[in-house]
Amino acid sequence: MNIKAKIIPLKRTSTSLSKAEEEPCSRSPSVSQLSRIAELDGFRALAVLGVLFCHSVYGFRNAPAAVETIPAPVRFALTNGWRGVDVFFVLSGFLITGILLDAKGRQNFFKNFYGRRALRILPLYLTVLVVCAFFYVGYSAYFWLSLSMLANFAHVFRTPTPHGPGVFWSLAVEEHFYLIWPLLVARLDRRQLTILATAIVVLTPVLRLLAAIVGLDVEASIYPISFFRFDGLATGGLLALWVRSRWHQPRLSMRLSCGIFLSVVLVSLLGIPFGLMGTKTLAAAALRYTQVQLVVAAAMLAALCLIGSPWTVFLRSLPARITADYSYCIYLVHLSLGDGYVWFLRLKGIDAVRLWGPMGSIGVRTLFIVLASYSLAALSYHFLEQPFLRLKRYF
Repeated sequence: MNIKAKIIPLKRTSTSLSKAEEEPCSRSPSVSQLSRIAELDGFRALAVLGVLFCHSVYGFRNAPAAVETIPAPVRFALTNGWRGVDVFFVLSGFLITGILLDAKGRQNFFKNFYGRRALRILPLYLTVLVVCAFFYVGYSAYFWLSLSMLANFAHVFRTPTPHGPGVFWSLAVEEHFYLIWPLLVARLDRRQLTILATAIVVLTPVLRLLAAIVGLDVEASIYPISFFRFDGLATGGLLALWVRSRWHQPRLSMRLSCGIFLSVVLVSLLGIPFGLMGTKTLAAAALRYTQVQLVVAAAMLAALCLIGSPWTVFLRSLPARITADYSYCIYLVHLSLGDGYVWFLRLKGIDAVRLWGPMGSIGVRTLFIVLASYSLAALSYHFLEQPFLRLKRYF
């Protein structure tokens, strides 16, 4: 698809917009006219690949000092792969808020949104949940929580969490956000919505800091809880509002992108003495997620200014698109497939370290998880997800 990066003014077609929304604006055709923004496939692919390889290497027990033999730059990328979840949050906030803004004022606004959302999320999610409940014996309480979209509150309810299905937490965060966000988009004009989203982005890190000060565990009680993670989704929402405003011009948006990135770098450098780049310090608890979210938002804004250009060709490549199509299933099943691999080796009495060596055991396990995840995701995409997605035409 050859799309020019030129921003052109579009005429309003809706007669039900408020005065605050009737101001002339310039929109990118990629934002308001295309059913799919090819460049965003690259962000979705990078997000799921980061999580996939991070969990494949660090999500399981390894031979002592095995990972230290991995080259330092690769090890750095792998250990930060968990940040892919924050990429998903920003991307989801951008896409869903954009859909809501473009559909605002239309008939059956809520019915259409929630109907299409259910068709996208539930068929695969419920299928994976039922299959996992069959194999992970003794975790029925967790799966009941997951069925209620409360997997991220398992620690609060003192419910044991199985290893593979533990990834359900992030889906719960998104669904909690989208229970109320469509109502706010429908009721508030864009100025009010911008103020609200900005408040969420600014105040959520403060809330995380206060939680860490009173002693809540960063990994168990702060990382997965919905109201500690809404800032990523709100950041995506702000980006959706920006690209639909009159201020979204290529030069100005690129300057904003660079300004956001440089601000994150500056704050990160100033925060090093306070443990910002650590894991369980107060500064890290408050701002580590914000770091990722703002960098992702800056990169997405730059990509939206360069749609169709050589600079973004890797984001819209065929491998990126395939990975993006399969990303939902890959995310849900990859860790459970790894559990199955470990279980099979144990059942057969196979010592992977002795057979393939410390690094070889990691490599073989990673290769299995990647190939199995892609294969299962391909089957899911074509035979489970797509048939349900075709029903979206009724919403």
